Amino acid sequence: MLIAALLTSLALTSGHAVEYDLSCFFADKEAEGSLERVEHCARATNDSVEFRPAVMARMDFGDDGLSPATANGSWHWVRPDGRAVPVVTYDNGADDFEDGLTRGPWAGGMAYYDKQLNRVLATPYDWVDRFEGGLAAVCKGCRIERTRDGEHSYVTGGEWGAIDREGRLALPMRPDAMSLRAEMEAARGVPRPRDQP
Repeated sequence: MLIAALLTSLALTSGHAVEYDLSCFFADKEAEGSLERVEHCARATNDSVEFRPAVMARMDFGDDGLSPATANGSWHWVRPDGRAVPVVTYDNGADDFEDGLTRGPWAGGMAYYDKQLNRVLATPYDWVDRFEGGLAAVCKGCRIERTRDGEHSYVTGGEWGAIDREGRLALPMRPDAMSLRAEMEAARGVPRPRDQP
């Protein structure tokens, strides 16, 4: 088993050290979808990464036609044709699709991508939450902090508001994320604990 893994790694990395200078983890169909680490796996492009053809041939693409992979310090969703977009790390993996959308960075802030990896909504915000009930919390001037153990992260500071699926500001910006949460729940029609029978 170890010899086979070493031979596979050697075959995937040979001859492309300069062209493909990034290491990566990818869901390997030959390893039943488990994440495999490979050196010289990808190279940076203007706004994403390009994976080596030999690695692409080994990627385990799901029913949605996408495969998760890491390269250049972030998670990506990858299509069989090689198109890849960087996305938010969520629960130690690529951000899930919620209501058909996933979140990722772009040059002007954060964006939402569909399952074809088209950018369907670009925002100027430093952070965007997932859409729920037609609204998503957003912040400007916030930052991502890591927990002491380095395992998790959270968003802090800045001003918070909510956008609709068209990107319009549906709830105004304010410095208090907690009051925004309560207002979003009210806008979605979520009963508050004291309102329930």
